[in-house]
Amino acid sequence: MARIVLNETSYHGAGCIAEIPGEIERRGLKKAFVCSDPDLVKFGVTKKVTDVLEKAGIAYELYSNIKPNPTIENVQTGVAAYKKSKADCIIAIGGGSSMDTAKAIGIIINNPEFADVRSLEGVAPTKKPAVPTIAVPTTAGTAAEVTINYVITDVEKKRKFVCVDVHDIPVVAVVDPEMMASMPKGLTAATGMDALTHAIEGYITKGAWEMTDMFHLKAIEIISRSLRSAVAN
Repeated sequence: MARIVLNETSYHGAGCIAEIPGEIERRGLKKAFVCSDPDLVKFGVTKKVTDVLEKAGIAYELYSNIKPNPTIENVQTGVAAYKKSKADCIIAIGGGSSMDTAKAIGIIINNPEFADVRSLEGVAPTKKPAVPTIAVPTTAGTAAEVTINYVITDVEKKRKFVCVDVHDIPVVAVVDPEMMASMPKGLTAATGMDALTHAIEGYITKGAWEMTDMFHLKAIEIISRSLRSAVAN
């Protein structure tokens, strides 16, 4: 038996962040809790999305207490901030750290019995889907916008743990290459190689089958053809 868990909707292409307000409105949502790391806020990347929200008249609150390896404290602080904001959806902007933080916040809001965060480790037995989340990646490497996994750091115990939960997948993925255009060459190369590695791993894993082969082989082809020019430009 094979199983594929997908977003409800995904957008791909330059300028597709313009579709975010429509997705929010169609779902009857009113206010977004925007999760994005401090560097993306500082360099104006997050603003590309918040400008779209402002133009559409959609209220939002920004949460940027996110670290490169999100901690239990980051998540718990985010949960408190989400509750205070009175938001009803999440927009995660960034790489894996922003996405992972947003996933954990969204799960705990609707499954408060996991507020300690540690109990989410492994295949978490949550009962309810996370808060509706729209994921906007700014790197090509993690694919966190389309997966059911996230990683949290336990500072006290000096370890990381992986959480796997079908309830945490973002309802919408918005893959806009213009959100990645400002990455430095080194990061473009590193995340591109990360994506290539994932594609190769997916093709050779014992769990591969005809449908996944189609995606992985095409990904390998596109990355092989495009990564050098993406780094050069």
